[in-house]
Amino acid sequence: MNESYFRQLKGTLDGVTATLTAKKIDRERLAFGGEGAMPTKKPTVPTDARSEFLANRAMGDWAERMLSGALLTSFPDWQVAQYGDTNRIAAGDTGFKASYLRGLEETRLLGKRPDLLLFQKGLTVPSNFSEFRQAETEKIAQQAAAAIEVRSSKFEALTYMAERKRQREAGVDTGRETPSFTVKVEDLVIVYRWLERNRVPQAYCQVFFDSVFAINFLDIFTVIASGQDFCIETPAKSQEKATIMIPITCGLQVGKSIGLPMFAAEHRVTALGRHDAYVVPQGGGFVLDAGKMRQILKF
Repeated sequence: MNESYFRQLKGTLDGVTATLTAKKIDRERLAFGGEGAMPTKKPTVPTDARSEFLANRAMGDWAERMLSGALLTSFPDWQVAQYGDTNRIAAGDTGFKASYLRGLEETRLLGKRPDLLLFQKGLTVPSNFSEFRQAETEKIAQQAAAAIEVRSSKFEALTYMAERKRQREAGVDTGRETPSFTVKVEDLVIVYRWLERNRVPQAYCQVFFDSVFAINFLDIFTVIASGQDFCIETPAKSQEKATIMIPITCGLQVGKSIGLPMFAAEHRVTALGRHDAYVVPQGGGFVLDAGKMRQILKF
């Protein structure tokens, strides 16, 4: 357990709270530390999973697989374990409601578990303990050297930034010049809750098709506390929830593509007979800069 890391993280909270309340985020949504409050009303449970959700989940699964493989290659003295939820029961399926509510309660009490954990070789840990309850695995998780939250993107980040630069030099009024790390405001509290209990440095890795950019959560909290280099939006893809947008250049490029994926069409048929078609990335891969990755992971 990394006590120094957590002390630094805790030291940003006054600034984070002051900055976000000044930007009209309700203070009650910034209750850092300890268990979350009991909900005052019954949570709304999704009742259907449509093509966009299924496609986004497939993208996320692909990003985790690609990053896990690259980590194992770059860090032969470490082992990577799947820790985040891999339950693939879709909304509307039998058992989904109970699983969804159980996940909400676990997060309220214990925090948001990261997707991947890195351990030293030699420790006896399972390669996948995502299906175990978090309370049963905390003592194992606390032995990790680092944790990673993985996000996918449909963009090629390097292509995006090169094109924005070309447009700017041509005198074209452009929009955002870089893609962003996107962190929902509500996730700050539940990520912090996990870090408070486990004291494991945690990074946020954004997997693009051509590259991987990463930033540590300590640096995310520090950026927010500074009041600079980020904005808050309510994008439709995040269910219009307040989302912090931090330019990826606030982090580091830690990886590059060694092959773009192909795409295969898949579809799911609901109990009512609706066909939802979506595409799934297959193949591809990345090579990581081990030095930069260590810098981000802070070990």
